[in-house]
Amino acid sequence: MTNSFYSPDEITSIAVVGFGTMGIGIAQIFAEAGFTVNVIDQTESTIEKGLTQVKHNISQCADAGLIAKPEQVLSRINGFSEDQFDQATQGIQLAVETVPEILDVKRAVFKRLDSLDNKVIIGSNTSSFTVTDMVDGMTTKQRVVGLHFFNPAHLIPAVEIHHGQNTDPNAIDTLFAVMQLAGKQPVRVRKEVPGFIINRLTGALEREVDFLLDNGVVTPEDLDAAVKASFGFRLACLGPMEAEDFIGLDTAYRVSNNVYKGLSNAELASPGLKEKVDKGELGVKSGKGWYDYSNIPIEDVFAERDKKLIAQLALYRSSKATEK
Repeated sequence: MTNSFYSPDEITSIAVVGFGTMGIGIAQIFAEAGFTVNVIDQTESTIEKGLTQVKHNISQCADAGLIAKPEQVLSRINGFSEDQFDQATQGIQLAVETVPEILDVKRAVFKRLDSLDNKVIIGSNTSSFTVTDMVDGMTTKQRVVGLHFFNPAHLIPAVEIHHGQNTDPNAIDTLFAVMQLAGKQPVRVRKEVPGFIINRLTGALEREVDFLLDNGVVTPEDLDAAVKASFGFRLACLGPMEAEDFIGLDTAYRVSNNVYKGLSNAELASPGLKEKVDKGELGVKSGKGWYDYSNIPIEDVFAERDKKLIAQLALYRSSKATEK
């Protein structure tokens, strides 16, 4: 296939379709990297709410020394309501979809993006769907690439880059380069599988967490403490394959044979988790989940989380600079 798309150095203007939890962070990282970003959502009130959150995020990063000129970053983000779609996408070289994880909603967005100039590459922040499923009905399937960011997108470095049956390799290479320009750590998913890499690993971990909690092996508090002080601590600087090398592959082999046979093979989520959902205890957004947040302003809850992640991001960037 010939490279009929914009090259990485030609991409200066980006549309982010969807300005919710993920779109807010994605817009920020592109703006930090110097791109002009047009964010699109259904209503002006949603846009204003998102811009307020971006302003807070940028200010917090600036206070930590991660952003030198916060006012310039914010000035690169422009808000558009859904009825201004054509204006928002005029002259862009890249569009990134960040709408809710509902297949029909995503397909409707892709149908609309299908009419953009053929040189424009389209990315999707889907966290579970395959590209092939989402682009059904499109005439320009070859330009759609999966870009799976992690929440909060402006602080978590990794981006999983995945593809569909019809994706042009040139589109994949271009977005890999764009993610590097945006200061992210792109990782290629080389075969099309639901959940990609990290969400599959997270799903396996979640299944075992459900088992431990449902069977009274551990409390939520002790489980979090154990993870943060053990393999969570280690994973911040050693990947699982590196850690296994240090442990010894012979030891890993023996332990795996001993432990695997007793692991959960449940095909449905935990009854305890379902009970929480049925009671409306959905986590931070409802004021209560495994922990109680009802007496803390939600802004403070997110700020405290981000304060920890910002410190971790600073260390991560420092270690990357040392590696170079």
